[in-house]
Amino acid sequence: MKKIKLVAFFILGLVLQVTAQRENAKLDIPIEGMVGLRNYWMSTSYWEDFKGDFALGQSAFLRVNTKSYKGFSVAARYTVFANLWSSNLLDRDPITGNFNRYEVGLFDVVNPEKTFFGKLEELQIRYDSEKFQAIVGRMDINTPFINPQDGRLSPTFVEGIQLRYSPDSKNSFYAYGVTRISPRSTSEWFDVGQSVGLYPVGQSEFGRPSEFRGNTSSRWVSIVDWRHQATPDMAIEVNNTLVDNISNTLFSQVTKDWKRAEGRNTVVTGLQFIFQNGIGEGGNPDSIKRFKNPDDINIVISGRLGIKNPRMQFYTAYTRIDGRGRFLSPREWGKDPFFTFIPRERNEGYNQVNAFTLFYQRNLPKQDLQIYSFAGLHFLPDPSNAAINKFAFPSYAQWNVGARYIPSDWGKGLNFHLILMSKINLLEGEMRPQWIYNKVNLVHVNFITNYTIQWK
Repeated sequence: MKKIKLVAFFILGLVLQVTAQRENAKLDIPIEGMVGLRNYWMSTSYWEDFKGDFALGQSAFLRVNTKSYKGFSVAARYTVFANLWSSNLLDRDPITGNFNRYEVGLFDVVNPEKTFFGKLEELQIRYDSEKFQAIVGRMDINTPFINPQDGRLSPTFVEGIQLRYSPDSKNSFYAYGVTRISPRSTSEWFDVGQSVGLYPVGQSEFGRPSEFRGNTSSRWVSIVDWRHQATPDMAIEVNNTLVDNISNTLFSQVTKDWKRAEGRNTVVTGLQFIFQNGIGEGGNPDSIKRFKNPDDINIVISGRLGIKNPRMQFYTAYTRIDGRGRFLSPREWGKDPFFTFIPRERNEGYNQVNAFTLFYQRNLPKQDLQIYSFAGLHFLPDPSNAAINKFAFPSYAQWNVGARYIPSDWGKGLNFHLILMSKINLLEGEMRPQWIYNKVNLVHVNFITNYTIQWK
């Protein structure tokens, strides 16, 4: 109760401080800021007698930055997290002996017993000019394989350097050097190798529990990215992500909109090609403790086709994962970039995958409402084939229904997001309990409230 009161007083203090700053318009303060509050309800239940869970989490952040002086500025962001109410997330499921996967991610997966903690997420100095930008320190990031991720109370941040050069309106070149990472759902900062394995590690290629957690050697991540706006309707991105001693992944994507001469509908197309190979020791010279087999060669092809207009969007997408060994990218660092990605699940850690998805979104501007739905069929290798199925996950169908409400005539800065998700097993025959718990035959509910205040 004392911790809940502390969170309430902290939030109230932030709101009062920002309100006072906004009311006193005569002050010319060389600092800009933002206060953000996020309330998150999550629950998971199963059709069988597995352990269901629920959690109500709260986060509050304060971000401040100096106004630019000759192109230079400084920024910092601090966030506090609180477990306001939850089931016992430290208890194991009595059938499988495994821990909760979803709700614990609202807090600190490394120290799930923590009910209140804080984290300095950003602390940076930056330089901005018309064509060049440089950021040094702790920062946010959004690349194909290291990105904020979907959901939870706070996104992923990295520490290092980011450079951007935009010689003209059509081209932007990015370069990142990352030496430390603070993944979503953690309270600390980790060296690159230490950050691998904070989430569930699955099974090794040899069918035993993976042992790469705490045993992965990797000092840095290097990312180069080129984004080219060929025409107003066509965009190209080429990205190379090199993870020291683990892997190199080349990502390429082309998207194009085809506007019809008549009618409001625009045809939307997209194609991705990804090539990944293992390098060095795969994280560890011991094959039992390595994250990736250095001999792996993986290919991913993903495509999208659809239509859109100001009122709706409809897409169909397909992804094929092939090659030798598992396609791997640390889940701690970000979500899949594939066109078939559906929030709350990923197709990383597998080979011989065929995924088919549909997406529909309807915009209702008069009601300040947006509703959407995902539906997908994900055909994975046999869960007993550890060499190409890291998480012993069965083929599954997933259905998400969501709604976003952003009031325009009241509650400025407020927005609400509801996500309902269900995953259904598609594997025929006898199912092991470990193939179900945390994976399929479940109903998952998320209700998120965000409130932000800015001042300049």
